Order: sequence, then structure tokens, then C-alpha cells
Amino acid sequence: MLDLSTKSAYATRAVYELSRAWNKGIGKLTLKEIVEKQDVPSDYMEKLLFKLKRMGIVKTIRGKNGGYALNKPPNEIRISDIVLALENPIKRLNCLHASKSKRCDAFESCAIKYVWQEAYNAMIESFSKYTFQDLVEMESKMTLKRHESDAL
Repeated sequence: MLDLSTKSAYATRAVYELSRAWNKGIGKLTLKEIVEKQDVPSDYMEKLLFKLKRMGIVKTIRGKNGGYALNKPPNEIRISDIVLALENPIKRLNCLHASKSKRCDAFESCAIKYVWQEAYNAMIESFSKYTFQDLVEMESKMTLKRHESDAL
């Protein structure tokens, strides 16, 4: 039903890493730092960061000590901003396509399409619900809980 590409996954991971840096007061990260922290291919990540820059999510910092930084605070960037821009449209079952030519032959008599549409809508709603700041805060809470349980 849902088939997000590595493009969305890696771009989301890059913005997440830049959000973590933002929260630590680190002004920018190099491509190498993002790639190493998120274990993604460098060439591919560079192309995605360029797309994120065109979208206004990321900015580049030029020079010897250059790199990438968020163009706006993490609490203003939703996961849906990344996914919907890069996966436009998100791949989904044929019966959910607007184009009649891509629909299956059973479209008119199939009730299952309503369940798939509801699941698709819930996914989009979930992506829209969370900002990258939310993710950074979730990570902090998870780390704190892990340290508390390790201390027991």
C-alpha cells in the first residue's frame, strides 16, 4: 500500500540530523558528518540536500568550513513537507489513483478501496502531525528512559 523511496527516507534522515545539530547549537554539518551519522551514500545524499535546498528546507554555507544547515527551525518543518515534496505523489495501490487508466478492473465494485484510502489518509495525517523538533524531543526522552533503566 505504501512504498516510500529511499529518497524520502534519506532526506528525512538528513533533516533529522540537521535538527539534532540545531538543538545542540551547532550551526552546520558537513556532508561527510551527515553521511557518517546516518550511514547513507554520499553522492545520493548530496543530490538530496540540493533538492532540500531548492525546497527552502536547507541552506548551504560556503567556504572552507562550509556545510549544510536548516533554513528554518525544526519545529516549522513537518515530515510531510519532505515526503510529499519528494514522493509527489506517494506510490499507492492502483485503486487509489485518480487516473482511471491506472485503476484495476474491479474498481467500481470493490469496497476494499475505501479501507486502503482510509489507511493512506491516516499515513499522510501522521506525517503531517510530527515536526522534526518532535522527533528530536522523542529521542531525548528515549535516551533518558534508557539511562534510567540502565541505572537500575
